[in-house]
Amino acid sequence: MASNEIPAEEPDSISQTFLDQMVSTDRGQMLKAAIPYLPPSGRRMVSLYTKAQEFANTVSLFSGNSNEVEICSAPAQDTDPLAMLQDIRRYCYGESRRNMDQIINMMALVQMMQIMRE
Repeated sequence: MASNEIPAEEPDSISQTFLDQMVSTDRGQMLKAAIPYLPPSGRRMVSLYTKAQEFANTVSLFSGNSNEVEICSAPAQDTDPLAMLQDIRRYCYGESRRNMDQIINMMALVQMMQIMRE
């Protein structure tokens, strides 16, 4: 890159579920990103530490005011199974994503058939 070029702006956040956003920290994410560069014993220790911290944050979240947990809840009356699966798909990869795509495609086909019957 030439010295006068402006670097592409990086996103301010990484893709995380609502729960992950509520229980993880930037520090924890940085520690997890460093794990592949640590010696095996360090990988184990840092992995356990970051997951234990997230677990403690989760316990704290659910033992406190229930309004905080409701923030990440989808409204029951607006829950469309196809929309729910499409949202969940964003967090899948590999074989899980392919399976999710098949389910979504089958549900879309069923919906189209129902529309055609009406």
